[in-house]
Amino acid sequence: MDTLVEIVATAGRGVRHRATGGLAVRVTAPGHAQLIGTAATPLGGDEIVVRVTVEPGAYLHLGSVAAAIALPAHDRADSRARWEITVGAGGRLRVDPQPTIVAGGAFHTSDIVVDLDPAATLDLHEHVQIGRASSSGDPDRNRRDRAGRWTGGLRVEVGGELLLAHRVALGDRTPAATAGHRAMSSVFRHPDDRPEDVHPTAFAARLRLAGAATLTSALGTSVAGTRRLADSLDAAALVPH
Repeated sequence: MDTLVEIVATAGRGVRHRATGGLAVRVTAPGHAQLIGTAATPLGGDEIVVRVTVEPGAYLHLGSVAAAIALPAHDRADSRARWEITVGAGGRLRVDPQPTIVAGGAFHTSDIVVDLDPAATLDLHEHVQIGRASSSGDPDRNRRDRAGRWTGGLRVEVGGELLLAHRVALGDRTPAATAGHRAMSSVFRHPDDRPEDVHPTAFAARLRLAGAATLTSALGTSVAGTRRLADSLDAAALVPH
């Protein structure tokens, strides 16, 4: 199934949207919208495209009402999601959806492409987990549950100049899995000129990027844990709630 979501926030006109496929959009308050699943997606073979445009001077807070669960289909394991984000001068965007959970046997790829005006503000969260957080007493069942795979890319341009090109892989046959990491949380913020901060014991850090931006990343065994790690390094959001 192909899913296409288009959301446009305009100063003085609110949020306009349209959606086809397995997702819908609900505007819950001025400048606030939620993605809502209308069908099981992503399944193997599904492609999801979400286009978000925040026009100059506008504000949008975009979330989702439930986690996305990537599942294999009977004939295909792979699914794809692509986010295309544009924020104009003086525009402010916060994207903070519920986690993506990749079930055993699924292979999900996510790419986020961002085009920012230098005077734009972006607060972009992403959370992913391979399999369920809890473990059963059956090692074979745990192994099957955690046999999914996820790869995610984040590319950010500011004023037409490349600021960040970043890719992470989780799950089956990845270095992260070898180290015991099945979950990831990341937060990209622009502008942000705070200094770098590295967690003293966990695999988590906030890195300062060129162009007055930061990327906070945390790896761990559960997405609840990685969110706590990211929050401990990056508690203050720049975009108003």
